[in-house]
Amino acid sequence: LNTGCYPSIAHLIQNHYSARFNVHQGSCSGILSARILEYHRQKSLLYQITIARALDTGNDGDQPLPHAATFVSDLVATLPGVAKDHADANVDEEMLREFAEYMYNQHGEKLNRLSPKPFCCAEDFLEMLTRPIATL
Repeated sequence: LNTGCYPSIAHLIQNHYSARFNVHQGSCSGILSARILEYHRQKSLLYQITIARALDTGNDGDQPLPHAATFVSDLVATLPGVAKDHADANVDEEMLREFAEYMYNQHGEKLNRLSPKPFCCAEDFLEMLTRPIATL
């Protein structure tokens, strides 16, 4: 996990989540992708608008375009057999807190190199991890 070959912050976070909690990669994406997008929304807005436009199939332009995180979350909700939240993978809040501290302390520099919006502390990382899907 320390090869330095990660193409994106999501890939880095999801691989560590998978290894630490023994969660299938598809479920890691289901649990984390929308949260990661939401955390970085303002700093990657133009890219996220492109993602939202690509995923938008029902909007004829008369309503505001939903955020990319919303589209991803809605898509994940339709996937059978994919965990949608931490509880589905038997990961509780204390486990997430320990994971956030580990990721920030051990990989904070790498996370921030890959991140459009830096993490100032482990608490920032934890807030991203625990953001309720319903608020996206």
